Amino acid sequence: MNRSSFGRNALEWRAGALTLVMTTDNSGGIGEKPADEVQVPYDVVSYYAFRCAVLDGLSAGAVPKSVVLHNFCGDEVWEKLEGGVRCGLSELGFSDDVTLSGSSETNMTLLQSAVAVTLLGERRRAFQFEEGLEWSLVGKPLVGHEVVELADQVAGLAEVVRLFEDPAVRVLWPVGSGGVAAEWKRMCEQAGVSVKMPDFGVDVCKSGGPATCLMVGMRRE
Repeated sequence: MNRSSFGRNALEWRAGALTLVMTTDNSGGIGEKPADEVQVPYDVVSYYAFRCAVLDGLSAGAVPKSVVLHNFCGDEVWEKLEGGVRCGLSELGFSDDVTLSGSSETNMTLLQSAVAVTLLGERRRAFQFEEGLEWSLVGKPLVGHEVVELADQVAGLAEVVRLFEDPAVRVLWPVGSGGVAAEWKRMCEQAGVSVKMPDFGVDVCKSGGPATCLMVGMRRE
């Protein structure tokens, strides 16, 4: 297993004629427990953890085939967590093609919520940085309570899938907690290029939280 040739936080390996891609995301202190720092329903927690993992997979050219849910919030909330993941799969249009399994911590009770989602995907296309791309930012960088309060500014998964399938799109790159500027630098380093960051029209140092936005590089014919 190696780091993906291109894509954010992705590992890949060959399995016969297939290239499989693995991504993951986690959250802590976010949920319905009294000690959680951010109080949101568990289906929202799992939805955004799934969202981060699936966007990282899509950035490496892979569509999800299997989801593993890691639940440290209590066995009684499994259905809520599963519901959040299935909501994300439905938005992607992959709800009938992806298996979902996982595990719950039932021996110990944690004071704060903790959730992780791991995805196994199959590569469908190869993204690659090119000179002269036209860049845009889909969604806005949001974090904490903003993610819920300004949900209309979060990049929609259906829109991301449309971009993924557009042959003119050469790069999809999710923005995480480091912000747009940090992700631009990281992307360029991985691609082995040194290119000035375009003006995305946002605070490029602000956290993107659970990948509420992503950078899109498109080639114009």
